Amino acid sequence: MIDFNECPCSGKNMSTLVAPWILLTLYHHEGTHGYEIQKMILARLQELDLGLNMTGLYRHLNLLEKRGVLTSTWDTGEPGPAKRKYYLTESGKECLWRWLGTLGIQLLLIGKFLDEAHRVFPQAILPKVVMNQTGRKVN
Repeated sequence: MIDFNECPCSGKNMSTLVAPWILLTLYHHEGTHGYEIQKMILARLQELDLGLNMTGLYRHLNLLEKRGVLTSTWDTGEPGPAKRKYYLTESGKECLWRWLGTLGIQLLLIGKFLDEAHRVFPQAILPKVVMNQTGRKVN
């Protein structure tokens, strides 16, 4: 028997899109420490009741830095152990813009999928994704 609570269909094993969240956060908060990045992202995801694995966050930060999307410096100016401050590079800004385009396309695909699912299951209460002429979601 399948444990649907652990199945990807539950949404628990799907990516919470950590990389674009990191890029977007750093775009507005350059020089932020990893723990602060996590707090800012969690504040935005809280209403969805989703968590963010701290180990996963630092893994993403390291991978993004290795790819040249981020740079970091050690902050030794505060009491306690040194902390890394993260900054977007020009490549990081380009990566963020590419994520915006990619996620916009994915949103359109999800909207089409939900529209088709509604035709197949007309009694189901499904979210509606509505886009205006500029490709932005309409509430």
